[in-house]
Amino acid sequence: MQCDWKNLPLGLPLTVASLGTIATLKAGKNLHVGFGIAWAALTFFHGWQHHKKMRADACRLFGCKSKGEEKSVEPFRELLDSFQVDAYVPGRVRLRSSLLAANPQWQQTLEEYIKSFTGVKSATINPLTGSLLITYDIAQLRQKPKLAVLEDKIAELAAARL
Repeated sequence: MQCDWKNLPLGLPLTVASLGTIATLKAGKNLHVGFGIAWAALTFFHGWQHHKKMRADACRLFGCKSKGEEKSVEPFRELLDSFQVDAYVPGRVRLRSSLLAANPQWQQTLEEYIKSFTGVKSATINPLTGSLLITYDIAQLRQKPKLAVLEDKIAELAAARL
């Protein structure tokens, strides 16, 4: 049987070590030190098991980002900012972006991402023109408040463009 150190349950050993450390405060120094060392070692090992989650929690608390995250967010933000509403009819919207034309490698990923939203029937990118055609079920989309607000904003932008 192979031992998987990453999934070894440490709840019970940590509890025994901590209770043993507290219980031996007056019993004997050697026993107390032994339980304390076991507790410290188990705590360190438990921290090692969860180091990725602890790092993510610390970053969430202190607002740090890894270099990879910052690089991946910037092009996405630039892409969002580059979109212009070309045409809008409820249930169908065409957006245009020069970045889509310049980066055809984003086509499949972006299409799949947009299709994952509630109510979206299709998302098709034309990499030659940099246009994105999204068709959707109006009733399904409006069930999600944030998507309904997004549709309203797109309608406003389309009306302002005319």
